[in-house]
Amino acid sequence: MSEQLSSYITQKGDTWDLISFKVYGSEKYVEELKKANYDFLKLVSFPVEVALVIPTIKITNKGSTPEWF
Repeated sequence: MSEQLSSYITQKGDTWDLISFKVYGSEKYVEELKKANYDFLKLVSFPVEVALVIPTIKITNKGSTPEWF
């Protein structure tokens, strides 16, 4: 079974962490975005209308309660 992928078109000033937050709701998925968009690794801030691949990932949401609680 193939993994389902979507895309994201950048806006001026987008950064890896901002894109991760926009599409996944958290900045912690930057590495997954970078792995799927190898050609753009040298960019820190994106220009307008760069099409990025957004991989489908399992998002873990543990909420705001600490693990030890």
